[in-house]
Amino acid sequence: MSKITIKSKVSEYDPFSDQRIDYQEITLNESVTIRKLNFINQHTYLVQDGKSPENPQNYEVPFDDPDVNLKSDYCVYRDKVGFLSPEHIKKIRQKLNFSLRETSAILGISYSTLSEIENGVILQSEIQDNLLRMLLHPYFLVKIIEDHKQLIQLKLGPNGYQQIINKIHAQQNWDDDKLQM
Repeated sequence: MSKITIKSKVSEYDPFSDQRIDYQEITLNESVTIRKLNFINQHTYLVQDGKSPENPQNYEVPFDDPDVNLKSDYCVYRDKVGFLSPEHIKKIRQKLNFSLRETSAILGISYSTLSEIENGVILQSEIQDNLLRMLLHPYFLVKIIEDHKQLIQLKLGPNGYQQIINKIHAQQNWDDDKLQM
């Protein structure tokens, strides 16, 4: 077992017992495997006061962010394999002035999946990451939009398609065939 570090003491409300319970917030390094990639990452847990932090059965995920360890694992994985981060994806989309619905219609990624990727809830696939990178390149982006006009119109209507075209034409952030960030 890796070295356990006690970070702080926290008090959380337990709705079952209707009282506050004191915990130690601990961190430790754990082995993680995502899509056949193995790495070590620091995880955070709560251990109720009086219980041993050496026993993993006493670990509870932080109540205010139960996905904190998973999100951290996804962040490390994205960095190791060179995937775009959720923040970068959102920044690209906003720089293009596209809504989530417009972006999902252009790329053929469902609205809910794109939203979950942007919020760091799920990890994008390699294909999805490649599609998202096309947003950075005007030639590919315009080609996708023009080639899939009918599909985009089916999803967003003729006005929705025209709004996308207008946003592309209004874009001033292209530099040497790449979106300036």
